[in-house]
Amino acid sequence: MAASFTPMDPDAQLGYLLVVCAEQMSRAWHRALRQAGINPRQFSMLAVLAHEPGISQAELARRVLITPQSVSESLNRLIDIDLVTRGVAEPGKPAQLMLTHAGRAVLADAYPVVETFNRASFSALTGQERSVMARLLQKLIAP
Repeated sequence: MAASFTPMDPDAQLGYLLVVCAEQMSRAWHRALRQAGINPRQFSMLAVLAHEPGISQAELARRVLITPQSVSESLNRLIDIDLVTRGVAEPGKPAQLMLTHAGRAVLADAYPVVETFNRASFSALTGQERSVMARLLQKLIAP
């Protein structure tokens, strides 16, 4: 016999709301970046490399929250299409990753798309609410 329970209102559950919001945003994010000719993972990798040139493949994987194997596959694709270069590893040091001129150009095309997406997606929030939301989300994803 099942235990008695009181049904929860899904709309009152933060986890549920976050998942629903993330799913909705994810679909729109994919559509927006497709306009720039890249996918969200590629954008994340290129944006991190633009912000932190010379990082290692392992650090890139940590920064974009994917496994080293997945980053390797995606990184090889970015190298193959000349958006990223991988330096020669020195003994005891990992190879450094850098954006190419073409990689910077792809990001330059993607940034206005991302800015438009962000403006439209968060237009219901005030500037202060967006700042608070960013801080709270960072708190949840920080290690």
